Amino acid sequence: MTKPFKGETRPRHNWSVTLCTDPEGKGFYAQCTSPFGLILCTDIYTDKGLVWQQGYELVDRTIRSEQTHRYNAIALPLTLALLYVSGGDEYGELGDELGNEQCFQGRRAYKGYDFDVLDLLTTAGLIEEQRYPKQVKSVVLTPKGIKEARRVLRGFNLDGVEEFLGALAEHDDLPDESENE
Repeated sequence: MTKPFKGETRPRHNWSVTLCTDPEGKGFYAQCTSPFGLILCTDIYTDKGLVWQQGYELVDRTIRSEQTHRYNAIALPLTLALLYVSGGDEYGELGDELGNEQCFQGRRAYKGYDFDVLDLLTTAGLIEEQRYPKQVKSVVLTPKGIKEARRVLRGFNLDGVEEFLGALAEHDDLPDESENE
């Protein structure tokens, strides 16, 4: 059971950071309690000042992680949808015995968005991996990315979305990448 020192609780961003003694009496640790009851603890140290510092850093890291998660939950689908809406279809030459024909390669869009978000979209397979990301100013949505962007846009329930998507209805027929493997 924790033994807090009398008067050794300090606030940190709506959290409570309490200095506690180790059950074996060999040192101290900080117990950090969120406004919602989440309890996190630091490692055990012999220096009280270091324990306070570690407690504050634990609270700050946890808050930053939660903020990043909330940001990504919003930024990823919005960025994907904007890449799709602002992009244009890209076609390339497909050589075969019958001659060259144009084949759909993807949807290319300017990449003026948060690079961390673009990296996450790449990792998820929604945009193509780039060989020279610092030199290339655009990205290409994969078929999986196009389908997900269309799903996100439909979820917004905005005026004109269905008309816009209807003009690009051929994107509904793109093969799933899992079918190609």
